[in-house]
Amino acid sequence: MLEVSLYCTGKTPHLSMLVTGFLILQEQGKISLSWEIDEKNRKRFPYLPLLGVYAEGKRILFDMADGYGMSPKELAQAVEQSDYYFRRSFSKTYNQKLDAKQQEKMHPLGFHYHVSYPGNFIDRAESFSDWRKEWFQLVFNGASRRYFTPKRFECEPQKKKHLSVMFYTRLWNPGDMPKLYDSVVKINQDRIRLVSELKKNYGSCFCGGIQYSGLAAKSCKDLIADIGTTKRKKYLELMHQADICIGSAGLHGSIGWKTGEYIAAAKAVVNEKFQYEVTGDFCEGINYLPFMNTDQCLKHVEWLIKHPEQVYLMKQANQEYYQNYLRPDRLVANALKQVFPDFEKEKEIQWKSA
Repeated sequence: MLEVSLYCTGKTPHLSMLVTGFLILQEQGKISLSWEIDEKNRKRFPYLPLLGVYAEGKRILFDMADGYGMSPKELAQAVEQSDYYFRRSFSKTYNQKLDAKQQEKMHPLGFHYHVSYPGNFIDRAESFSDWRKEWFQLVFNGASRRYFTPKRFECEPQKKKHLSVMFYTRLWNPGDMPKLYDSVVKINQDRIRLVSELKKNYGSCFCGGIQYSGLAAKSCKDLIADIGTTKRKKYLELMHQADICIGSAGLHGSIGWKTGEYIAAAKAVVNEKFQYEVTGDFCEGINYLPFMNTDQCLKHVEWLIKHPEQVYLMKQANQEYYQNYLRPDRLVANALKQVFPDFEKEKEIQWKSA
């Protein structure tokens, strides 16, 4: 059995999916697990969404940052602390800013979404600050973070003739991010136009809107979604009923967390074209339709509406991808097998001989 020790310098939802994957692998009897949260030693890692994994003398670092918003120096500092480095936002082009030895350590990790599990120390409320966040989650999301386990997202593909479209989104305040000001303004404009066009074109078959905020109230009051539907618990229920789900790029061009949720729920996906590489056989035209602008997105949605059989095939493809690459235990196990080629082989032999 592989003995694994986890290390992080603070609690951030970015790490919850990884911890969930490790906990499930422990429950499956494939690893033994220990962990440490070292909030007093924040300087050990150059930024927060990093999870250190130590096993059999190997140093593995998982980087869950939204993109390459850190400086090349900070990224190099993180990579130097590892033997293997797995990035949620992985770009061969950007990695060229690193030296050859550092580039060799870098591997793509795949999609990401916030999913928890019993015993997940990232989502466990311990301090007064944790309890305040817990209260916030209960009030504004309808459930604590620990509620959102893998089973809450999973859904069997459904074949339908009459299809629905879903796109909930938020606006970022560009004044809060001066370095990203222009890109944030464009993100907001694109999201507003897309919601407006979907609402106009599909009426009652469209479920979505802009999450309420002061900025949204000033910019697009008529597009603000009912606050009850944006609570995460209710949002998940609505997603399970939807057929075609739309994803847009996040900050630093990152693949949005919602995209991972769509795949876990076996939905047909129309998504802004990926700027980062993912793992496995996630293919354009099979798992998702990519768009570069609002008009292209609308064209893809209309095509899917007219071809419900293709929507069903895409749902099936995404369920298969989830089971092989995105389910938290598979995402973590696939990374571990790149470090330890014999990982899980013993279990496979036992299963075949049983």
